[in-house]
Amino acid sequence: MNKLQIITGAFALLLSSNISAAPVAIDSMFVDSASASLTIGGYGPYTATTDISPPAEITMGSFQSSIFSVSSTDFSLNIYSTDLYGAPAPSGSVDGTAITVDFSSLRGNLTYQSNTFDFELWPLTTALDYGTFDPLNNGFSIGWTETLSLDLSSWFSTTAVLDVNLQGNLTTVPLPAAIWLFASGMLTIFGFTCRRKTEA
Repeated sequence: MNKLQIITGAFALLLSSNISAAPVAIDSMFVDSASASLTIGGYGPYTATTDISPPAEITMGSFQSSIFSVSSTDFSLNIYSTDLYGAPAPSGSVDGTAITVDFSSLRGNLTYQSNTFDFELWPLTTALDYGTFDPLNNGFSIGWTETLSLDLSSWFSTTAVLDVNLQGNLTTVPLPAAIWLFASGMLTIFGFTCRRKTEA
């Protein structure tokens, strides 16, 4: 292996590591397991876990009238996204093993003791309690907590705490072809320059 090949290979490795180190946008999240825990006043926690097959898709950049539901004998929760309240469509990115999402357009439709409640599932102040991503198999696991005020009747309201946990796999937005063209062009120019110096 000559000097030019070593330098060119090192440059390519450096360039590819810089590209992969940047956050990559999520295209879709496929949820195959969802769970929720609900505490209302001094009652609960009530838990519900649902295995979803085929997986439910959260499409980034799109609003969906119904994404998936989690239910038990105590309550049911349907999760959807909407543009009715001015929040942006779901988005997110992964960076190494870290994952971030903006689910501010997600809402929950909760049924509990013959009462139905519709509420923000991800207010602007919400952050993930945990979020992990495995780049080897594109698996993710995220969870967050939401505190709600529920009107159980015309004269009685109470505080509820809802924990939501999602697991599954995701796909990312492919890197633009322009990046790879730029990289190959830089390698060609760099190699040509080194060759001219060698011949001089």
